[in-house]
Amino acid sequence: MSRISYENYGELASRLMNTTLIAGRYGVQKEAERRIVADVYQKLKLEPRDSLLEIGCNVGNLLVPLSFLVARCSGIDHPACLAKLRTRHPGENLDLIEGNFLDLQITDSFGKLLCYSVLHCIGQGELFPFIDKALALLTPGGRALFGDLPNASLKARFLASNVGKEFEKEWRGMLVKSTSQPSANPPGLEPDPDTASFDDDRLMEIVLRYRNLGFHVYLLPQPPDLPFGNTREDLLIVKPD
Repeated sequence: MSRISYENYGELASRLMNTTLIAGRYGVQKEAERRIVADVYQKLKLEPRDSLLEIGCNVGNLLVPLSFLVARCSGIDHPACLAKLRTRHPGENLDLIEGNFLDLQITDSFGKLLCYSVLHCIGQGELFPFIDKALALLTPGGRALFGDLPNASLKARFLASNVGKEFEKEWRGMLVKSTSQPSANPPGLEPDPDTASFDDDRLMEIVLRYRNLGFHVYLLPQPPDLPFGNTREDLLIVKPD
């Protein structure tokens, strides 16, 4: 995660109580946010014996419920985020690691890895070093899900469709009635202008890069009932046995 994004999310965890807002979503998406867990569970094929690492676990909206489904799990994020997570769930199988992922030395390995709604918060030049470092932590046969990638091409196609136009009208009406705004750009916190962006071409570049490196790589759709399910995709990378 870029330095600016990293510190911004730490500041949000210190300022706010609403965990959905801290994670960068809209307050009206709280119910949809809960459905992410089932989608992640299916795509990672989590099993009770698994070891799971979540990079950028924020305040535990995904990590806490997922921790009940695996043998052990670890989460990495800003100290302020992890401090709030600990107050929510001090699980015995939960190991929390403070720091920015690219600055850390991780010696353990994991069968499953989750990085959800994070890649668009890292610097443009950090994208491949970030993914490379994450994949190096996988055991043979391990699965890594880089989820919730905002695909500008997918969004343009959706908004140009009749369903998309109707959705946009309903969505704007919901936001007018809502008092809970997203935390991605709250007052006093400036967004990082140099974070990674994604469209069809960029995602295909990522897929081909890691296939050429010997991984199995898949672009997966999100269910439309997730917070940004109509405009985002998930990248699943599997390390061969």
